[in-house]
Amino acid sequence: MTPVLICCGAGGVGKTTSAAGLAIAQAQAGSRVVLLTIDPARRLADALGVRVGSEPCAVTLPAGLEAKGTLHALMLDPKETFDRVVGRWAPTPEARDRIYRNHVYQHVSANLAGAQEYMAMERLYELFRDGRWDCIVLDTPPTRHALDFLAAPDRMANLMDEGVMRWLVLPASRGGWRMIERGSEVLAGVLERMVGNSTIADIAEFFGAFQALWDGFRERSIEVSALLGAPSTRFYLVTTAAPAARAEARLFVEQLRSHQQPLAGFLVNRCLVPAGSPGAPEFAPRADLPEWDAAVGAVGQLYEQHLAKVALQEANIAELAAGTTAPVWRIPDLGEAVHDLDGITALSHYLRAAVA
Repeated sequence: MTPVLICCGAGGVGKTTSAAGLAIAQAQAGSRVVLLTIDPARRLADALGVRVGSEPCAVTLPAGLEAKGTLHALMLDPKETFDRVVGRWAPTPEARDRIYRNHVYQHVSANLAGAQEYMAMERLYELFRDGRWDCIVLDTPPTRHALDFLAAPDRMANLMDEGVMRWLVLPASRGGWRMIERGSEVLAGVLERMVGNSTIADIAEFFGAFQALWDGFRERSIEVSALLGAPSTRFYLVTTAAPAARAEARLFVEQLRSHQQPLAGFLVNRCLVPAGSPGAPEFAPRADLPEWDAAVGAVGQLYEQHLAKVALQEANIAELAAGTTAPVWRIPDLGEAVHDLDGITALSHYLRAAVA
């Protein structure tokens, strides 16, 4: 089964660049990788230096990387994905056009809360079924929205429950929507405000036109739920050792547990390297420096400060991972923000073990 690597985390912790780094590490190992972002910000496109659209586009990796595989990237377009799903699964061209013309559909496909998360699920499913990719890497929005993404398959399957939908499409003469119109002017008013100038009759027409697609939506929702829970799907929690990011990361760990989906590991960004480790700053004083005693004292202070910061960092990481058996991969602070392909490539070296 095609591996799916899902990067989640709070805003500002380096989640997007970590997702891109994982994708590059997989491509370097020889995989045909596709990287999908459902983050509405355009950070991924800016970082990769390519014009990322709604279809996979090739990313030219640095020449010195010697990658054995390939990398493609795309961004989610919820409205386009919704239209494509309708066009693919409508029973006839007439039914497809009827849905496209419906005022409620036009509003729902562009504005309904939760539509982005569900269409991300559909797009992930399309990529999974495509057959061209050895690995799919998913970059999600900040944590709160990523949790919505995890819940989207079950919510859609429940919405498409046959008993609920049968009631929604009852014609007015059988008491369905007519009962709402007569029994609750407040509810009718709320529904009308939700869809702009559309009427409750438009809503009934929408559900009637959509009825032929329900079974397909529900079946794919169930299949995506199974995909998200498959052994080949890995959830990586991107965070830092900072208290605020750590608290939100713990919330996400609990949410993963509630969905019965295992955590593949923590990617902790901007870590200090313990003294003596490869890449650690050098603190050995030099005898040829003037004012030797002052230099030794200053270096000693820096060394002690570094040790104290590393100790605090490691305590925070231990607290973050407490109660889990998930591994922790530390990504060192590279000294400046990663904002381009060369920086992501440098970061990918520290992520090879996470995708091994």
